[in-house]
Formats: sequence, C-alpha cells, structure tokens
Amino acid sequence: MRGAHGEAVERLDTELSKDALQVALHNQRYELALARIGAEDSVLEVGTGTGCFSQRVVGRCKDFTGLEYDPDAYEVTRRRLGGKGTLVRGDAQALPFEPRSFSVVICLEVLEHLENYRAAVREIQRCLKVDGRVIVSVPYRKRGGPNPGNRFHIYEPGEAELVGVFRKSFSKLEVFYQFFEETPLMTLARAFHLRSLFGLDAIYRDLVAGAPQATAKLRIATKPGGLKTNLLLVASGASLD
Repeated sequence: MRGAHGEAVERLDTELSKDALQVALHNQRYELALARIGAEDSVLEVGTGTGCFSQRVVGRCKDFTGLEYDPDAYEVTRRRLGGKGTLVRGDAQALPFEPRSFSVVICLEVLEHLENYRAAVREIQRCLKVDGRVIVSVPYRKRGGPNPGNRFHIYEPGEAELVGVFRKSFSKLEVFYQFFEETPLMTLARAFHLRSLFGLDAIYRDLVAGAPQATAKLRIATKPGGLKTNLLLVASGASLD
C-alpha cells in the first residue's frame, strides 16, 4: 500500500530486520494464519510487503495470489517467490478480482495504512467465498485514530469499531489478542506508571530490545493477560450483498 500522499509505506522484512521484537511479533502472527490454511485452499494475501509471509504460504495451498501496491515491495516479493503463485499490483480498497474468488484471505498489518479501511473490508468480503475465512491483524487500540508516532499508519481502527465492522459483514467472528504476558503486579505497575518503584523497568527494556526471555512471553489468545500489542480477527460466513 501507499500512504495518503503516495509515499511508500513501512515494510518489515523478518529475514533482514534487526528489530527482534517486531520480528517475533510478526512470526507469531504468521503462525496463527498458517495454521488456518489448508492444502486445497485458494489464498489471497492482501499486502504482501516484501513477501516474507508469501513465501511461507505459497507451498501450503492449492493456489496463491498476492496483492501489493508499492512497486519496490512488489519487486522484492516477485523475486522471493521465484515464479510461484500469482502476484498482482493493486489497491486493497479496490481489489481487482471477481466475486467469491478465494477460500482464504490474509490481511496482516495492512488496514491501518489505508485511507478507507472499511472499503478494504467490503472488498475482502466480496472476494471471499461464502464458506471461506479471512484473517486480519492490526495494531491494538482501544479507540481508533491516527498514530502520531508513525506517519505511515493513517488510521488505526479501535477494537470495538473494527469488531463491529466485521460482525456486520461475517456471520462468525473469532477475536484474538497478541500480548506480552504480565503478572497482575506488572499490569498494575504499568497502568499507574510505577514500574521503576517496583523494579520492573528491566523487564520492559528487554521486551523492547526483543530479548529472548521477553519474547518468549508473547502470546496470542482470546483473553489477553497483559500488555496488548495487536488485535487479530478470524471471520467466516461472508454475507451476500
């Protein structure tokens, strides 16, 4: 995708990035999505980025199609796939595919980059088979809004807002949270800005640094037990408009 003014958006390459925390978070989301893809599925990945996830999917399903807007990321993905699957340049807000074309649609960390994420959800619904499923992830936010610390995130949907949009479009919805596991004391100290008082600063420094002992406490579950980082939705039963 591209930002509001046409600039290329951020792309994290899990094979090249030195940001160990983000690599761990991305890989954990990849595993959740991969577990929901079968050998007979026709898969669309909306927003391939540089193809790190694409190359893991292409050999696991019957048909793979990747869509990417940014020309540089598109070229990296094309080289990574080496002729496997189908790669298309296009916009998530206007998918260039026939209705009911795919049994699985994957859209990881894409919606927040769009000017109109609701249009992308409608397009995903249109292109998904009635018995198909969609897997989406976005940064976790209680309430939606732009991210002042990341100019590439035009609008990050809030939790209830995004869940509501998907409930209107799909008959079945599973909601997952990606989070850093905390004890009740850690959560309380973080909420009241008392981490230093309780000697907990080092734990969160390790998390930011992506230290193995910290990333080992990253979880994805339906009930979060700590610091939420991302919201993941698995939806099926696309309504027929």
